[in-house]
Amino acid sequence: MKILVVDDQKANQIMLEGLLTSIGHKVHCVDNGQQALDVFAEVKPQIVLLDVMMPVLNGFETAPLLKELSGDVHLPIIFITALDAKDTLLRCLEVGGDDFLSIPFEPVVLQAKINAHARVRELSYSLAQKNKTLKWHSNRMEREQAIVRHMLHNALSENELDKPYVKSFLRSVSTFNGDLCLGKEGPFGNYYLFVGDFTGHGLAPATGTLPIAQAFFGMAERGMSVSDMATEFNLRLLKLLPDDMFCAALIIELSPGGERLTCWNGGIPDALVINRHGQIEHRIPPRHMALGIVPEEQFDSQVEHLFVRADQTLIAFTDGVVEMQLADDNMLGERGFEKLLADAWQQGENGFATVRDQLLAMMEAKQQIHDDVSLIALQCQRQPPVRTEQPVVHNHLPFTLTVTISKREVMRLDPVQELVDSLGKLDALKSHKTTLYLLFAECFNNILDHNVLQMDSTMKDELGFERYYLERQRRLEQNEHFCVEIVIHYLPEEEFISFDISSNGLAPYSPKASTGKASESNEEALFGRGLQLIETFAGKVEWRAEGQVLHVEYDLSRPPF
Repeated sequence: MKILVVDDQKANQIMLEGLLTSIGHKVHCVDNGQQALDVFAEVKPQIVLLDVMMPVLNGFETAPLLKELSGDVHLPIIFITALDAKDTLLRCLEVGGDDFLSIPFEPVVLQAKINAHARVRELSYSLAQKNKTLKWHSNRMEREQAIVRHMLHNALSENELDKPYVKSFLRSVSTFNGDLCLGKEGPFGNYYLFVGDFTGHGLAPATGTLPIAQAFFGMAERGMSVSDMATEFNLRLLKLLPDDMFCAALIIELSPGGERLTCWNGGIPDALVINRHGQIEHRIPPRHMALGIVPEEQFDSQVEHLFVRADQTLIAFTDGVVEMQLADDNMLGERGFEKLLADAWQQGENGFATVRDQLLAMMEAKQQIHDDVSLIALQCQRQPPVRTEQPVVHNHLPFTLTVTISKREVMRLDPVQELVDSLGKLDALKSHKTTLYLLFAECFNNILDHNVLQMDSTMKDELGFERYYLERQRRLEQNEHFCVEIVIHYLPEEEFISFDISSNGLAPYSPKASTGKASESNEEALFGRGLQLIETFAGKVEWRAEGQVLHVEYDLSRPPF
């Protein structure tokens, strides 16, 4: 131990130095308090033996100054004094002394006190070092968190949850949110919504935000299907996340006309479609495993479709909402939340704000939440496509392309997406890619549903829309030998592309007259919106060969959507 002896009596210095040196300590002696302060930084004493009565600066004045110089590490100060008055000894302790020793003293007593205070000093030094290490790690963690926050902020810069038809309420348990809510408008007026809940809270689950957000925004811009999104997200998380982590997720696409929801729910509580009075008209239950669990070959990307109206609202939420604690410590629960929704919506147009305020009140009452909370409301209304101005490049040869699509392609992948991806590699078609996907997809589905599968559109009413798609899937699985043929004609100089789509089905389907004008029948009003959408984008649409061939023409000189 390094011991500093502060005493104006040389005899005491010699006696203490000899005694302490003999038992292995390093000793430095000074004559008064000022000298002790002057040599403190150089000597770095671990224990100080301090006289009370000294010239220049006495012991009572020196002790607190030495304590201040020692910083966070405890510096034991033992007063050495010939004074035995109680008030003097008491003051020694009041000014920062840790012990005192009256002269004359037994050497064994001094050694015992030195050893005892040395142990305290070592504990204090060890604690200070650990605190220093913890502070370093804390600063490093804050820096790393700042970097991650910056990355997440950039990753979510394209998020479009601020649209007038979307309302959101998000709260996290910690700095980083284990819930992930993403929104993005598609290229032709459709809107995509992703609601995810990763395992756990904090930084670890938040890392899943980066790959999901990157894929979501990219696929939404391309107008990809919900099924393809679910497959891609699952594959990415399967590669990224450890075995004990996954992401419950809900993926929604609202069609451009606002009349149809395409849904995939893997582990998120029932999403609700409510009317203007808060009454539940549809539920979207979790029919799939969460993302990041099932291998690619076993993953089920099958989606559901719901027919909705403009006065309906989709309510999506994570389990943190229904697990909110009430004043009696019981959970809000699904029934409680549904009642909360109904009561709030019946009060008027500010139903979402009412629900949000009540959830906030629950949080404030408990002063904490146990799970991340996410609540989204999506109004089912028509959205216009966004026009983008890009120059048309026509430096390609004209061509005619025939594509034959069989059951194998329909069941294994999205054949329309594959076709449009190939066409989109041409410069002149790249900017029109999303519009071409819409045209091909709607035409393909019309031919497949009505010419091949002979589906009845009257099944597609508000109560039977799900039944329609279940029957469609059943007929797809039973029909072994169907094929759909698409013949594409591309004339780059004329900035023109057309296609004829037909099948080997026997049932003709022509909901329009031969002139191509829309029928005003009730069936067309309810179920012909896909063809109405085609007419919005295409220059010409007509049924040929008595309803067996659908002919579509598209002008590439028009500004792409």
